[in-house]
Amino acid sequence: MGCRAMNVAILGSTSHIAKGLISRFLERPQFTLHLYARSTDPVHVFLAQIGKEAGDRCVVHAGYDDFPLGLYDAVINCVGLRAVGKEKVDYASYFTVTEQYDNLILDYLRDRNPEALYVNFSSGAVYGRKFSAPVGLESRFDLAVNAVEPEDYYGVVRLNAEVKHRAFARLRIVDLRVFSYFSRYLDLNDTYFLSDLLRALLENRVLITDDSNMVRDCMHPDELFGVVCRCMELRPLNRALDVRSARPVTKNELLDYFSAAYGLRYERRPALERSSITGRKEQYYSTYDSLGEIGCRPRMTSMETVQQEARYILAGKGSPAQTADGSGPTERARGLADCRIRP
Repeated sequence: MGCRAMNVAILGSTSHIAKGLISRFLERPQFTLHLYARSTDPVHVFLAQIGKEAGDRCVVHAGYDDFPLGLYDAVINCVGLRAVGKEKVDYASYFTVTEQYDNLILDYLRDRNPEALYVNFSSGAVYGRKFSAPVGLESRFDLAVNAVEPEDYYGVVRLNAEVKHRAFARLRIVDLRVFSYFSRYLDLNDTYFLSDLLRALLENRVLITDDSNMVRDCMHPDELFGVVCRCMELRPLNRALDVRSARPVTKNELLDYFSAAYGLRYERRPALERSSITGRKEQYYSTYDSLGEIGCRPRMTSMETVQQEARYILAGKGSPAQTADGSGPTERARGLADCRIRP
């Protein structure tokens, strides 16, 4: 699937998801990127890592003062907070940071460029923090209004942003609800299960994990890029979409795979202390095929995504043109989600 020539602004361009998008946009000459970040050094380091550099097609901006002055076809909001343990969380920043950058973009659309598309990376947390079963079309956000807990904050912030976007019904805004995301650009210092697993392999030590069998859903970065491109084509567009792979993956499946393929050693213990700041999530994925409603059908499963991207990390590679399976940009482009309109 192709996209027409576009100027694209990415806010929060040092984030995990942003890196995957940047690498794919820069493989395609029809795109000009404007990358915004509080510090430009990590952006330049990443560009060098993928064999690119700042220039006419990739402009790196220090801070966000220049953002309202540009003319973009699409604005992608990847601003977020790092995953850290509960003891280090500044919960108030969930609200203030999200509002700051969301309002910056909304003001830009309203005052300068109402035809631009706003792609906001949201979260499955909009469904609340009860994930004993997957969510779906009829799911509700359940909140004890008089007993709100810190684990509720993130979901409230994300839901508030989405509802606000629906109120701007005449603007082109899409909220992409990401439940889990995994790629070769993962920060191994993050406190996610796969970060812990990969660190254990790289450090040749035993992984300590609990005895739960959680379920996660990771769309392949190529297919996520395909969804973004599809949204760029749609007019009108003001809605949220649940980001899904062809099939989710269980923790047991991941442990079995990495044990067989890489010799992972692990020990399971009951009732380990959870470090999640958004609550316990046994089955953190959606059955709502909202992507199908815009003509997108992911082809790759979560397991295939993890296998490909983890192979790259465990090989100790940076980010040359080839992917983990040895395919180059042309072959990889064929793996984009099938985003044809349904007949």
